[in-house]
Amino acid sequence: MSTKENEFAPHSHLPYGADGSGYYSDNAPVCTNAIMASEPLVLDAIRSATVKPGSVFTIVDYGCADGGTSMPLMYACVKELRKIHGDNLPVHVVYEDQPVNDFKSLFLHLQGFIPGPKSFLLDFPNVYVTACGTSFFSQCLPPRSVNLAFSACALHWLHEKPCDITGALHHPMITIPEEAEMFKKQAAKDWETILLARAKELAPGGQMILVQPTFDENGECEGKETPVSRHETLRDLWHGLVTDGLITQEEFHKTTFAYYLRTVDEYKKPFEFQDSPVRKTALSLISIETKVMPCPYRKKWLREGGDPKAHARWYIPAMRSWSNSTFLSGLSDSRSPEEKKAIVDELFKRYENEVAKRPADHGIDLVSAYMVMEKRKQ
Repeated sequence: MSTKENEFAPHSHLPYGADGSGYYSDNAPVCTNAIMASEPLVLDAIRSATVKPGSVFTIVDYGCADGGTSMPLMYACVKELRKIHGDNLPVHVVYEDQPVNDFKSLFLHLQGFIPGPKSFLLDFPNVYVTACGTSFFSQCLPPRSVNLAFSACALHWLHEKPCDITGALHHPMITIPEEAEMFKKQAAKDWETILLARAKELAPGGQMILVQPTFDENGECEGKETPVSRHETLRDLWHGLVTDGLITQEEFHKTTFAYYLRTVDEYKKPFEFQDSPVRKTALSLISIETKVMPCPYRKKWLREGGDPKAHARWYIPAMRSWSNSTFLSGLSDSRSPEEKKAIVDELFKRYENEVAKRPADHGIDLVSAYMVMEKRKQ
């Protein structure tokens, strides 16, 4: 990752894959499935929304990536609005993400120039789409302008990395209390920041539906069906490059994913803590529940079987799409970009080999919190 890229990527990851190729959504079916599980909540929010004559109905997808994973849901939203209000209601869909996001793929998807889900922009009249490159840690839109806010699989990324994790790569695997506390504090600060920004943007009576990573009632964040932990696999394979002399121990230590998986109680806390600034806004938490979305890759393998090597080649991009830039960022700046790429290529080649050996043991199960929030009518 170059210095320039670092300046424009204050949090999360840089997109992987060719710009404009739709790589992320092509390789994130588990995210699409998790998003579609929220459809009843989202459509209920649309049905209960107050729409004033002459107004515009604004929907925002925060942390949209290339837009493909949420397109079926956005299509359902526009269809429902047309069913209720007809064609005269202008619908404005805003896609928010980092400035380095693959917005090119987003618009190619919407215009039907690359394969993907049906486009609401092409199929319905009086619909308008814009992109916002302002981080969701800031206010992105004018006050009281958003009727429906949505975000999925995005708000676990932190505004900044609290520290490097000793002996692991991911927050759920932290073993040192001081490091755990630093991540916890950063996550609490960021969650409050996000909620305060959305409280300003939501129109009175507007709702926000969130689908975000969490832990289930047993403290599991990867589901119980898949035998092998993807977090442990990435850690062990990356450390294997240390053992083989391809990277240094310092580079392993510097490789830390800047995200935090909040518990249900942590999601609820800003709404319950008496002195919380969020309590002083008109935003309230209506409901929260957890669901486990099983890995579609593993389900297909268990159902159909096939060539293990072909399955592994299909599976690995789903892991690499969101993790590639973190591995690059851990490598020393003394290495050339070509050398860094070769090292990360070797990591995922080894991961692919592991999946090919035991396809049924690997999967990407998502444990998500489904939250409904509402801004009080004033």
